[in-house]
Amino acid sequence: MAGARDVATRDVATPGGTMQALVFTAIRKMELQTTPAPRLTAPDDVLVRVRAVGVCGSDLHGYTGQSGRRTPPMIMGHEAAGEVVAIGPAVTNVKPGDQVAIQPVRFCGQCVFCREGKASLCANRQVLGVHPAAGGAYAEWLVWPAGCLFPMPAGMTYEQASFGEPLAVCLHALRLADIKPYDSVALVGSGPIGLLTLAILRTLGLRQVFVSDVSDERLAVARSLGASVTINPTRDNPRAVVEAHTEGLGADVSIEAVGLGVTAQQAIDVTKNGGTVVWIGNNMREIQIDMQSVVTRELRVQGTYAMNDLDFGRALGMLADGAVDIGPLLTQRATLAEGPTLFEDLLHAPQVIKCVILP
Repeated sequence: MAGARDVATRDVATPGGTMQALVFTAIRKMELQTTPAPRLTAPDDVLVRVRAVGVCGSDLHGYTGQSGRRTPPMIMGHEAAGEVVAIGPAVTNVKPGDQVAIQPVRFCGQCVFCREGKASLCANRQVLGVHPAAGGAYAEWLVWPAGCLFPMPAGMTYEQASFGEPLAVCLHALRLADIKPYDSVALVGSGPIGLLTLAILRTLGLRQVFVSDVSDERLAVARSLGASVTINPTRDNPRAVVEAHTEGLGADVSIEAVGLGVTAQQAIDVTKNGGTVVWIGNNMREIQIDMQSVVTRELRVQGTYAMNDLDFGRALGMLADGAVDIGPLLTQRATLAEGPTLFEDLLHAPQVIKCVILP
């Protein structure tokens, strides 16, 4: 208990005890508010000045109420990087002034899944900007455990570091997909997750990577990142296109990165018999699927969620050494002051691939 008393004497907040934060106050309503600044309360707490935070598609789905995974009032935002301002007495891995990327999932380390090395399934996980009690990064400041902070590699920008979380999500999904060197892969959806997955796949040297999306602008980016074949399902038959390039078989692995019923079914349709379908998209809670197609064709459908610390560290390494270039994906920057209208604007701007807020 001495540690708890020690941290109380070192309680730290931002100057004046308040901060500016973008608060999700109701479905389709965001407000810029002056809120109490977070304070160090646990021995391993760290106060971080947020410097960059990405707008995730899951936040947009939460904003519209579509996914049901965000409950107002709360501060969202989990793809973040910033500068360490103050630390609790038990913190040894970072110090004030350090630049850090924030791993937004706090694992308990004690449940059966954590003990089995499956931290992404932690029964007691808390996610920054998802669980209201955890706080969020659409703000000037946040407090998060030291064990979830990764020092940024030398030369990395805050904007690059904010891509650590979505890239780690993609790496985690690809590990579960178990892709072989000569597999053909179909990506359904060319938003940030789909395009980051494509960027990783190209580092593996795969010869056939199909990308499907209804946006021609995003498909153009996919081609620039190395997609073998792009498909617009409003004009093309995805299954016919994929079969035409795979001797009539279909893709060995398909990856769904949208989270809608129509795209989940498309991923099933373009996969060969006995193939693997990986669902990253987490949008609609319930969808309608042709179950007989899965059963009679012996498809393996694999869900994937979040990441672990190993994935996050590897993602930062790929960003730092240039294996993944965020340049083609970072298409808009915004401030907290623009937040009240930003989300509504993004819903009507399919040409924007990734927007990063700079508090």
